[in-house]
Amino acid sequence: MTIRLTKLSNAEYALRDIREATMGDGTLKGASPAGYYTAPGNPPGRWIGSACRLVGGREGGEATSAQVRGLINERRDPASGRLLGDPRMEAGDQGNAPVAGWDLTATVPKSVSIMWAFADPDTRQAIDRCLDQAARMTIAYLEDEYARTRAGRGGVASVACDGLAGFQFDHWDSRDGDPHPHKHIVISNRVRRGTDGQWTALDGRLVYQSTLEVSEYHANLVRDLITRELGWSWEARQDGGNPIWEIQGVPRRLIDVFSSRDAEISGEVERRIALEEARAGRPVTDRRRDEIHRDVWLETRRAKPARQPSLADKRRMWADKKDRDAPDISIPDMIRDVNSYHGEAVRVTEDAGESIAGLVLGRMAEHGTGDGRAIEETLDRVTSKRTTWRTTNIRAEAQRVTAGVRMDPRDRIRAANEIAGQAAARCIRLTPTRYSLPEGAAGDPAIDAGGGRTVFDPPALDLYTTQDVLDAEREAMGAFDETAAAPYTHEDAARALDGWKSAHDGRLSDDQMGAAAATLSGTTLADALIGAAGTGKTTTMRATADLWRRANGPDSVMGLATSRRAVAELADSIGGGCTTIAMLRTWHSPEAARERGRERDMLRAGLADAPAAGQRLLIRQRLAHMDALDAQYSMRAGQLVVVDEAGMVDTRDIAWLARMAREAGARLLLTGDPDQLDSVSGAGGLLGWAQRTGRGSRLTTLWRFTSEAGRWARDPDGPASRTRWEQEGGATLRLRRGGDRARDESVRECEETIREYKAHGRLHWGEDPDMEELAYRMCLDWQSMGKTTLLIAGTNDQVKDMNRRFILERRARGLDEHPTGPNTIPLSDGLQATPGDQILCRRNDRSVTGPGGRRIENGMLFRVLAVRDGKAVCEALSDGDRWDIPLSFAAGHCQAGYAATVHRSQGMTVDRCAALFPSGSDVPCNLQYVAATRGREENHLLYACPDKDSRELDHRLTGAQTDPERIAEARMLAAMLSHSDTLTATETRERETRERMDLNRLIREHDHAAGLIAGPHLKAKLAERHDPGSVRAIADSPSFEWLRGTWSRAWMTDPKRALAIIGRPIRPERAGKTGEAGTGREGREPDLAALLAARLNTGLLDRVNGVVHADWAGGMVPPIRSDAHTAALDLSRQNERLIELRTRELERQTRQAGPAWLGQVTNREADDPDLLRDVAAYRAMWSVDDPETPLGQQPAAPGRRAQHWANLDARLNARANPMEGHRPPLGGAPVERRDITPKIPHTMRGMEETWRQDPGPSRPYESYAPGSPA
Repeated sequence: MTIRLTKLSNAEYALRDIREATMGDGTLKGASPAGYYTAPGNPPGRWIGSACRLVGGREGGEATSAQVRGLINERRDPASGRLLGDPRMEAGDQGNAPVAGWDLTATVPKSVSIMWAFADPDTRQAIDRCLDQAARMTIAYLEDEYARTRAGRGGVASVACDGLAGFQFDHWDSRDGDPHPHKHIVISNRVRRGTDGQWTALDGRLVYQSTLEVSEYHANLVRDLITRELGWSWEARQDGGNPIWEIQGVPRRLIDVFSSRDAEISGEVERRIALEEARAGRPVTDRRRDEIHRDVWLETRRAKPARQPSLADKRRMWADKKDRDAPDISIPDMIRDVNSYHGEAVRVTEDAGESIAGLVLGRMAEHGTGDGRAIEETLDRVTSKRTTWRTTNIRAEAQRVTAGVRMDPRDRIRAANEIAGQAAARCIRLTPTRYSLPEGAAGDPAIDAGGGRTVFDPPALDLYTTQDVLDAEREAMGAFDETAAAPYTHEDAARALDGWKSAHDGRLSDDQMGAAAATLSGTTLADALIGAAGTGKTTTMRATADLWRRANGPDSVMGLATSRRAVAELADSIGGGCTTIAMLRTWHSPEAARERGRERDMLRAGLADAPAAGQRLLIRQRLAHMDALDAQYSMRAGQLVVVDEAGMVDTRDIAWLARMAREAGARLLLTGDPDQLDSVSGAGGLLGWAQRTGRGSRLTTLWRFTSEAGRWARDPDGPASRTRWEQEGGATLRLRRGGDRARDESVRECEETIREYKAHGRLHWGEDPDMEELAYRMCLDWQSMGKTTLLIAGTNDQVKDMNRRFILERRARGLDEHPTGPNTIPLSDGLQATPGDQILCRRNDRSVTGPGGRRIENGMLFRVLAVRDGKAVCEALSDGDRWDIPLSFAAGHCQAGYAATVHRSQGMTVDRCAALFPSGSDVPCNLQYVAATRGREENHLLYACPDKDSRELDHRLTGAQTDPERIAEARMLAAMLSHSDTLTATETRERETRERMDLNRLIREHDHAAGLIAGPHLKAKLAERHDPGSVRAIADSPSFEWLRGTWSRAWMTDPKRALAIIGRPIRPERAGKTGEAGTGREGREPDLAALLAARLNTGLLDRVNGVVHADWAGGMVPPIRSDAHTAALDLSRQNERLIELRTRELERQTRQAGPAWLGQVTNREADDPDLLRDVAAYRAMWSVDDPETPLGQQPAAPGRRAQHWANLDARLNARANPMEGHRPPLGGAPVERRDITPKIPHTMRGMEETWRQDPGPSRPYESYAPGSPA
């Protein structure tokens, strides 16, 4: 039971198959209630969300498809036809359609579906009411907690919106036709901002972050409401991962019957075989039987009738299926069983107050659904999954912890959030709170974000961790700087490696030699060996381990890994002495140590009392074995402890290992690739930190990939095939690195990599079904050449479909054996394998072992060779080892292995791989890299797009790209520019502080806060200079808040010039100037507010950046002058102090760092005391990292940065600049200037005449009343 979130560019999918779309708008008006269930098709959509009232809807009321298309597709008010903002493409969208809405697909457990399908009408309608109420309450919670929009330039303010508006669509069955009542809740991405009534976009950050919490809340609501309405009880069924809660009394077998279409397919197969045998007069062959099975499955796969049958018709079909596949199960008996179990909700009185958490915890302990440690468990669940988290993550776990307790739905939020609040109180907040809520601002949506915080510091975006994580990071990071002994000098290590290389056929590249030498001669407690897939980490570690043992003895290398499979691979690499970190921790736990101590005491006592020599011998052998285990699991001086795949290890474990190594005199070597998927369970990011800070050694030579001509001998074009790519390894390294969207050169490098993939036939494009078919055909063709293959699919459902299809097709082609019963292997995904098939293990299990006692591991890929004696005889595809896997183990823990999701594919290696990325899926850089490195010979990326009608619709509405090739290129580029690095909590705190104190952000926050004061003043001045229609268009523009902030700074800088600028003609036909921002393009109406803001910037504000402003906050913004003290003024004053603090901190850091160029600035300080501060601010604002010159290269393009550079350059070189001496600073005399005027960039000359006026001092807003002279 979950809510799945999907971005929508239009609502056509939701409208598909509803009655109205089939039968025409308005046909159901006036229909009887029974028509809801008896009419064909799914029911029409209904309005949902409190903002429906704003766009002509009524919550719960029926919605026409025209209304749905108007609000979602066209972003219009369905009642008035007015555009709710501008839906068209903007720069940076990369051809993708902007988000039109969000589909929250709400599903229920299978037991609810079965009771809904087979119960009487009253019960079914009661379940429907519960599901409707759960949906409404869920959306109401989403509105209250997370429905916000962004305001201010760059979206610096998170402000409330006036609710959500959308539609819910009831669907009654699954894709396979089984009962599955679920709702598609389609929410518009357009919301009305509560501060000014502007329609803007929903803040997608909060929507994404809260999905898990909202899903868990919805699941609990469904259970609470059904228990309250029908009295049913629930039981948890564990199928791996989190428990699945089902209605108590619904048979598991019936759930299984309605979870698969296998029985239907089998029936149709037998019917066709009987017909064919009757016509032919002889039995069909096994090969023909497999062909029929494949054909039937393909025909029924995703098949949908032209018109959906009514619910009444579907119920008859479900009853027939039940009678056919589970005839012994009585529906009346099942219903009686369900009604015999009674669920009871926690009762909360009105005066319970904050004790509701105590009541819930007590009920959990009383009924065995928890041990009363819900707060600790909530925190444990959060910290075991991630390094940092937000409040919504804690709330989601609190909902999970309380899932077994039924309560009044109205109390659910209060209880879970109180538990979450108590858990959060034990966390450390990493995000700084920079502003305090001004007095009198509570409840003001323009300032108050809730929780006593301002809109600049919304609490929902705060990140947390725990003190133990920070302590562990400090200890682990410190280990990289601690001194330790080395067995070799660098020169001795190089000579020893030369000898090792000669003895091993020269199998060491230069970077491997350098990395091994650095470890052997390193003098720090901890070190790192970092390399991408296929760069030869294994060989490097083998050489290092061999030479370390040569210097320090045969037992001087210990290997640690996260899984038994990884332990076996590490042992093959470094040679024995390996175990899991979990085993090491268990061995050293206080409980285990006490138990060993007790056993030793008992053995020693028994040794003294043993009468027989044989008994004494056995006791001595046991003591010796325990001593050997102690030695095996203990570090000692001079030992090298290798931690493999360290990116997957909890930082607290690494800190513990560093502590042990320090105490024992050992050294720690962390190895792995932080740019692959971060599968860490708990706090992670340490190996990535080592890479980002330049610790350790890097491997860059690729060894995994091969372009050996013979491997393409059976390809249609042979070794001349363009898919034989000798430089694929280097390209994957560029994929791994990705790019920086802020740097044009980096983006161009990414585009060149994409062109390489296209040139070698590795990038494919097309519509979703075509790409799925192409990926499947590619793998099948490769298999016919004898290649091992992997198809990476987008979803688990897609994986299962593709695996089933591979199995059926291979049998039909005779590549696998026909299932005869004895040779059949039932798998956990419901499929059946036979000899020839690939299967994938999904469980670590010590009871199943292979050669050398190696235990089976999650992720191991096998080919089945035979079935005998109750076991599947298999070959491991990674190394060719033979395994005997019990059929019972395969049935519970193995799946078909032809397809996998990208997350499941990490660690797999095959000959060739096809990675399918469905339309609508977002792929970050590390996922794309993993998908592109599973194959030794070829790796293909297939980017799918929607069908032609959807693309053309999006293009008409938004200007989105329609060409599949361009869409694929844009998606691949977006993946390369999207990074999801796992940071340590320490780095996260630094990043949060850096981003929150970024000067550009602070200036934008100043504009927003000051704009709250300046807005009325600006409107008054505009009314004096422009016609009412133009003033109204400016005030109604989404850019007005940008304009009012810009106006505030302009007025405080130079009021006369600011007035002159906004007084110029603003209608394009009167302005006499084109190409200005806001003048309209591509048929758009001009945005007059954007036009004026751009003019104020280019004509005034851009020119004063870098000029001496002794009284300005940090030399960056003029302080607000206002006669009235308001909350907005208080907020502005706080911001001014932050800007001053930040610029002074940048100055202090620069002095402390002592860059080479510092003297060029400090020698001017006597005449210009704030010059270093202003230079440091410039470098921070424009990301200048030139180590030799204060300002870096002069910007080539004219504009704001160029003028800023010119002004500071004039000060550095003791020249006057265009603004020097222009006006006295507020409250003081003018600074003495030289009367030398340097050249002004030609684009800045537009307002040159205005600059010659004498402006006089700036004035407070209140001193100007509408109509007064300027």
